[in-house]
Amino acid sequence: MVGVNDDALSASGLGPSAEAQVDRPSVTFAYLVQVSPDGIRWVADRTEPSGGFEHSPGTAGQVACQVLGRRFVQLRADEDARWHDVWFRADVWSLDRSTGSDHVGSDHAGSDRAGQSDTSAVPAGWALSGRHLQSRGIVPDAVEIRTPIQVRHEVGR
Repeated sequence: MVGVNDDALSASGLGPSAEAQVDRPSVTFAYLVQVSPDGIRWVADRTEPSGGFEHSPGTAGQVACQVLGRRFVQLRADEDARWHDVWFRADVWSLDRSTGSDHVGSDHAGSDRAGQSDTSAVPAGWALSGRHLQSRGIVPDAVEIRTPIQVRHEVGR
C-alpha cells in the first residue's frame, strides 16, 4: 500500500497531521466515506471513490479527518452544489492488529469507540475494503461525521 502524498494537499494543511508521532511506525488503514441526507441513514459516497487504503503513522482518528479533508478539497472544485445539504462520514479501520483502538478517550466529535477494547476487531491477515469490513459488522476504529453546516464551512462555500 502507498500512503497519500500530494504536495498540494500538504500545502492546504491536509497532509500528515502535526499531531502524528514522528517515531510511530506507519499503519495501514482501510476507510469508507459515506453520505446522508439526514445523519441517520448512510450510503457510500458514489460521486468519488468511497473507500480505499491509507498508510500513515497517524491515528485512526487523524486518518478519518485527513480523508474528509481531501474530500472537501474535491468539493471546492465541484460546480454541482448537491452536496450543500449532505452529511459526510468517514469510518476508518486499522488493518494492523498491533495498533488496536488508538483513540480511547479521544475528544474527536463523532468518534464511536471511546472506552472499547484496545485490540483490533479486524482479523489477522485481512486486507479488506472498508465497505467489506462494514458489511461484516466490524466496528471501525474511528468515525468522523460532519453536518451540512460543518461541510459548507470546511469547503469554504
